[in-house]
Amino acid sequence: QYGFAIEVQGKQYEQHIKYFYENKEDFKKQLIYNQLKKELCEENLIALRYIWYYKDSYIVIPKHL
Repeated sequence: QYGFAIEVQGKQYEQHIKYFYENKEDFKKQLIYNQLKKELCEENLIALRYIWYYKDSYIVIPKHL
């Protein structure tokens, strides 16, 4: 409906963190799912925007609107 999606990216998107992933295989699976999500958004003309944990979302989000 809106044509865009926003995903907040924490440290767990960059590295294996046991709190989120029990083992490195689970982390690798999540990377595959993230890539699939990106491809699905592209195929459906949905702009997928990432906001990283070290950025201020109040500054980043308006730039994408």
